[in-house]
Amino acid sequence: MKYFYIISLFKYYIVKKVLVNKMTITLQISGNKNFKDNTLITGFHGIGTTGFIAAKYITNELNAVKIGTILSDFLPPFVTTKDGKLSLPFELFREKDNIILVPHFQPYRHEHKAFADKIVEWTINSKFQQTILIGGLDARLKKNEDDKIRAVATSAYLEKNKISLPILEDGLFVTGPIAIILALYEVYDYPAIALLPYAESSRADPLAASIAIKAINKLANIDVNVNKLIQDAELIEHNIQDMITQTKEQDVDEKERGTKSLYI
Repeated sequence: MKYFYIISLFKYYIVKKVLVNKMTITLQISGNKNFKDNTLITGFHGIGTTGFIAAKYITNELNAVKIGTILSDFLPPFVTTKDGKLSLPFELFREKDNIILVPHFQPYRHEHKAFADKIVEWTINSKFQQTILIGGLDARLKKNEDDKIRAVATSAYLEKNKISLPILEDGLFVTGPIAIILALYEVYDYPAIALLPYAESSRADPLAASIAIKAINKLANIDVNVNKLIQDAELIEHNIQDMITQTKEQDVDEKERGTKSLYI
């Protein structure tokens, strides 16, 4: 009985925080804070964990430098280490004019809107040039085997850029943090594009991430070789599954990872 009482109190605290108080999302950034004409690249744990895999791989291959982190009222209770240093749930990296947000964990559902608000506010106020978002589409939605990727962009992006990638078909939905970020960017007339490679919904899909990275190379003027990602696909898939298992055991809601969804 005491256990259920504690859980009830925690749920009450969350509801009160969401409905009564504004959630606090803060960016802790060190060094150069001039982001004018930069590109933000990020992706989350949707279909195939494609967005996270791509963002993480780009960061590693470019030897991007960590410049900050994002803190929230409901920060996922996990940290790890990389090269002997602490690695936090939401980290920001820089490589020349590209800023990469690597979310090692999915923001909790009740923080999606606040999280998106902060990212959109920051990029617009800091005069970023554009944002590239990475998600995934369920491979079962392919119309033919040659289909690799779809894209969806804001009106401001379409006005400034010609898209050579196939556009997301009518009737298919983008969901999760990427959907909220795109919606806000559309309202505020900011250029943003979401890349949605077809991915396996039942497991991490590094091959789908490699397709997104090839597109990002052109959009962000970078040169990230995906050979290692393709060669190590099985190992990467295994490592991510291990991470999911560990976090699931700690009562992290795996549904937030989009594994039961057809879209992002």
